[in-house]
Amino acid sequence: MADDAYDEVRTVEYTLAVEHELNQTPGKLSPLHGSDGSYQDKGAQLIDRFGHLDLEEKQARNEDTNNTDVNVERRFIKKPKSADVAPLIDRDDQKQTKVDLNSPIAKSTGLAVRRYHDKQWLKGYFGNGWTGEDGDTAVPFDGNNIIDLGAGFTKAALLKLREQMNLGDVDTESEEPVILLDPESETDLLSITEYVDADFNETRPLVRGEIKPWLGFRFVRANLKSRKAFGDAVDLLVPAPNHIALPAFVPSGLHRGVWTEFWGKITERNDKKHSTQIYAEACSAVVRVDEAKTYQLVIDHSA
Repeated sequence: MADDAYDEVRTVEYTLAVEHELNQTPGKLSPLHGSDGSYQDKGAQLIDRFGHLDLEEKQARNEDTNNTDVNVERRFIKKPKSADVAPLIDRDDQKQTKVDLNSPIAKSTGLAVRRYHDKQWLKGYFGNGWTGEDGDTAVPFDGNNIIDLGAGFTKAALLKLREQMNLGDVDTESEEPVILLDPESETDLLSITEYVDADFNETRPLVRGEIKPWLGFRFVRANLKSRKAFGDAVDLLVPAPNHIALPAFVPSGLHRGVWTEFWGKITERNDKKHSTQIYAEACSAVVRVDEAKTYQLVIDHSA
């Protein structure tokens, strides 16, 4: 078999194995969105959101039509730069050439791709949305939706967020809000008597250490300050020393765009003494499409 044909066989094995790994264990953050799409161009229009409308009573028969000007906000997504990784495996280090579903190569690549997509989720959540006729007007995070909770993740904090969402006309009955919990906030939650006590809760979270929904919120645990997991996106979550900004949102406020979920190739490098090049590439972005549905809970963990 020719060398290039052999590389093609291994590339197919590698691609199938990584895709299997990604399907078996999706990213922790990247699935948290209300809509998604696949794109080829550098940008795409997502939605036209019409402003508030009210019907008015007719005043007379055959009167002039009540023409109403409507504000329209058009939201866009923009293509980020692709990301890749391309380790070289020396011939002396190769233990096997076959790439099966349990291959360490596939598992490592799958982990790297998941971390990338999760990091893109955080960058999109805290970054700019895009509006305007051509999508060139940046929309920063709404400062009114950044809630300073002071010290600790408490029941009062959850009630304050719930009130804020209700005042903003967020439909929390048809769509369950999600809050990302860092380890310290998880500890605070498990220290709330009403949350862990069966007299107040239909389940016993402390029995298995499970984080159950409460007060209408779903919680997702993540070590949000881990640079190993989220890289430089961690800086977006730390507004001040010993503080953290927890994302709190309803999924329909976010859109995820994918240009490349995963693309891979295995090649024998003649210029590197026939070492094997393992290549992986991905490209995705998350963008806010409704500012009223996304919040930050700023917590001081220094106490």
